[in-house]
Amino acid sequence: MSVTRKLKWKRTLATLRFCYEELEYIKETAIASAPEFETHYRRFCAENNINVHELDKQNKQRIDELYGRHEITDNRTENETHVDDAGDTSIIIHNKKPLEDNGEYQMTTDEIAIHEAFSKLFKKIALKLHPDRLNKNLPEDETKSRINMFQKVNQAFEDKKYYFLLDVAERYDISTPRNYEQQARWMKREADKIAHQIQKEKNTYNYGFSECETSEQKDALIRKFIFQLFRVVV
Repeated sequence: MSVTRKLKWKRTLATLRFCYEELEYIKETAIASAPEFETHYRRFCAENNINVHELDKQNKQRIDELYGRHEITDNRTENETHVDDAGDTSIIIHNKKPLEDNGEYQMTTDEIAIHEAFSKLFKKIALKLHPDRLNKNLPEDETKSRINMFQKVNQAFEDKKYYFLLDVAERYDISTPRNYEQQARWMKREADKIAHQIQKEKNTYNYGFSECETSEQKDALIRKFIFQLFRVVV
């Protein structure tokens, strides 16, 4: 393989690794921000004489149906100060219900090749790290380290985070798959999918709240939330 192709493969691998790390960061930030969002929401309602409990009771069915996921899609101009109907809303609340599968998914040629290649790599790694294969003469700390690493590798393989297997293989001097062009194509598609997930996570209320720098921005976000959930303009 040419040097140029190898460099493209390395760049694609780095991009995929970054996308996974970014997605993890966004999710952790959203989770951490949730209590702050809830606190600000309750305080805002109290300050504006909004009876949250009554609204919850009145809109129980709506909340049960739509409260699973909240995504912000603000398409209004700066001059628009209110929303006239549901079609103009700045927030869309999506259900978490999975889409129905209308047929059995067929793996692509690249997916089949990648799965087979990394299945073989996983077995090679298992020979080095599986608890049953470890040398009993290894120091205790090294034994624990390898067992812990194998658990991570096993999870990464199940999640198809193949970049992690490559990192571990390099660490333990294990030969890796050489189908670089297929890997690059597959990793690019995976990176695109993860990037889409990142954008969806960034559009959640919790993450949006973490990005707010002023009280005014936080209040504006709460107003959008209240309108979409209860159809109440504050």
